[in-house]
Amino acid sequence: MNAPLSSSTVSSENERLSWTQSLKGYWLKQAYRHKNAEKLMYVMFVSGFLLWDQLSLPWTIERWLLLAHMVIGVSLFLWTVGMFWSAHRRLLMRSKKSFLRITGRMTEALLVLCVSSGVYLFFYGVTGNTLSVFIQDVHFYSSLVLTPLVFRHALRWSVLNLKSSRLVSFFANRRGDNT
Repeated sequence: MNAPLSSSTVSSENERLSWTQSLKGYWLKQAYRHKNAEKLMYVMFVSGFLLWDQLSLPWTIERWLLLAHMVIGVSLFLWTVGMFWSAHRRLLMRSKKSFLRITGRMTEALLVLCVSSGVYLFFYGVTGNTLSVFIQDVHFYSSLVLTPLVFRHALRWSVLNLKSSRLVSFFANRRGDNT
């Protein structure tokens, strides 16, 4: 026969169940908390773009910018964007909106390219050989495509809300004055 359950066994089962439910709830909330991940992606893009060879910043500025780009990329970016991406991925798979599914998958592929090439560059750098130059180009061009794609994917909820932007309002008012 089954032995009766003691109250301590029942309470520990309830605690375990409530802990897993709260963890699932926390994880579900992370799927919708994109603002920090999106802001960090834009910061990484701007700091990486400023490191582009064609801009030729002075080395005194470039070395600190490179250090910040690398430290933020390996720590905050991987943590923040990684957590958001892994939680948000379920939404991507279940979405009935084909545009969001397509842009989400494209974003996912570009993010994998950009992050993996960035991790390679973090550990090995650009040594001047063909492989490292190719990986640097993959990192740069994948971020160049990734950033506007993320903006378009999240346009409705983006931290760069163009509808309330002062610059957009300024140009809209100027255009209205000339007509």
